[in-house]
Amino acid sequence: METAILYGVGKRMRFGYLNGKCSESMVMDSYNRNKKEADNFSVFGYRKYEIEKMLKECFNPLLKIKLQEALNKISSAKRISVAQNSINLQKLESFKKNACGMGLRKVIKTMKRIVKKSKDKEALLTLMLLETEYANLSAKQYGGQKKDIIYERKDILLIQMTDLLEELNWKYGYNEKIGKNACYLVYVYLPNGVQLTWHCNDYYIYKYYPYIDAEWDGQVCMTMEKILTYISKKYMSN
Repeated sequence: METAILYGVGKRMRFGYLNGKCSESMVMDSYNRNKKEADNFSVFGYRKYEIEKMLKECFNPLLKIKLQEALNKISSAKRISVAQNSINLQKLESFKKNACGMGLRKVIKTMKRIVKKSKDKEALLTLMLLETEYANLSAKQYGGQKKDIIYERKDILLIQMTDLLEELNWKYGYNEKIGKNACYLVYVYLPNGVQLTWHCNDYYIYKYYPYIDAEWDGQVCMTMEKILTYISKKYMSN
C-alpha cells in the first residue's frame, strides 16, 4: 500500500495495518472518508484562531494538512499586510499635508461643497470613494475597538455607494482573489477605467456587489493616489 495512503489515516489504523490487524480495504475506506472530508472543507470565512482551534481538535491527517497550509498562507499574507500598512501610513501623513496641493481634509471639504452646490451624483460617488479610502487608511493607525469602528465606517460606505454605482453604470463587483487576510476583494472602476480595490471582511458584501471576474492590477498602496488624481483632473483643474 502506498505510503501517502497510510499517512492519510489515523495512527491506530496505520499501525494496525502494519501489524496485520486491519485489512487493506478498511484502510482504503478510512482514507477515502478522510479525503472526502478534506476535499469538501473550505477555510473560507474562518478566522485564524478558529482554524488553529480546529487544527488542535482534528483527527483527520489530510484535513490537518489543509488546515496547516491555510495557517501558513495567513501568516505569509500577514507579513505582506504589515509591510503594506507601513507604506500606507507614511503616505497618509503626506496626503494630509499635500493632497491636491491643499491637504486631504481640505480636499474632502472642497468635494462636499461641490456636491452640495451641484447635486451631482458622480461627484457624490467620488466623495464617497475618497472617504472610504480615508477610513481604510486611518484604521491602520489604531488597534482594538477604535480600529473596528473605523473599518465599520469603511464597510458602510462600500455598501451605501452601491446604489450610485448601479445608477451611474460604473463597473464594480467582488471576488475572493484576495491575496491578504480578508474574505473579499471589492472592485470599483472609475469612468476612466482606473481600478480601485478594497479588502473587506463584511460577510454580507455579496448581497450588494455582483461577482466580478477580475484580477487586482498589482499596484500596491495606490488607491488613494488614484482617487486624488481623478479628483484633481475632474474637479480641481479649473
